[in-house]
Amino acid sequence: MSELHLIEVKHPCTDGERRFDSLVGMDELKQSLVDELVLVFDSRRFNTWIKRHHPGGLDLAQTAFTKAPLVLLSGEVGCGKTALASCVATPVAHEIDARILTMETPSDIRGGGHVGEVSERITEVFSQAKAKAAALGRGLLIIDEADDLATRRSQMQAHHEDRAGVNVLVKQIDQIAKEKTPMAIIMITNRQNVLDPAVVRRAALRLHFARPDANAREAVLRYLLRGVKVSTTDIRELVSRTERSIPYTYSDLTDRIAKKALRQAWKSDSPFSVAVLKAAILDTEPSPLMELLGK
Repeated sequence: MSELHLIEVKHPCTDGERRFDSLVGMDELKQSLVDELVLVFDSRRFNTWIKRHHPGGLDLAQTAFTKAPLVLLSGEVGCGKTALASCVATPVAHEIDARILTMETPSDIRGGGHVGEVSERITEVFSQAKAKAAALGRGLLIIDEADDLATRRSQMQAHHEDRAGVNVLVKQIDQIAKEKTPMAIIMITNRQNVLDPAVVRRAALRLHFARPDANAREAVLRYLLRGVKVSTTDIRELVSRTERSIPYTYSDLTDRIAKKALRQAWKSDSPFSVAVLKAAILDTEPSPLMELLGK
């Protein structure tokens, strides 16, 4: 079995703060995730609130947060799931005034396909993550492309290895809650519908990421044009130009269109402007929808 190494970053960090601030147009998603992780990592705040407002106790409070510290991020490719997961620990760390270690699973998480390897590697991931979280005080385990590990067992038919892997994954998630390990888990998928129901049920918070609507596109466009003289009319026109039958993703706007415009301004030795951004929009088609890619 190949050696398994988690990708580690300590938060808060300057890069995490910059990346979190750059994720515009998804404020509600960002705040929901921050709030959930603050509750996981600093339960004293919640307990203080209970004592202040409900000194006689609150039955709901005894059951509302009994699930595993698992968050499920799902939705379209290019809509900010992985980007947010990788940097959210910085604002959470600032909020609770403590350090947090993020640990991302490697791309070869499944290993080489040997008998029992998937289960062994899942166990190793959680073993490493729990030890590292305990050493620093708090840890956030990020499992990207979670459907690789947590596909519905009912869909696997003869794939015993995969079914066994899901069994181990569920057991490890349950142990985090049972042992009160100072760790949260974020699982990311583009295909929530294929995840095993046992995993989905255990998520204390589920956030769905969609392609940006007009308000979100306006926020992104204003961010892209910081430092550029721009009028309200310019912004409205840009928002209108980004209205397509298949919507743009966030990464279409921030990576493909913005970078194309920036390169063009550089090549022509002219300022980055509304005009050059308009031209890049006209020259860039939105990424295909996931269901179209599957056909």
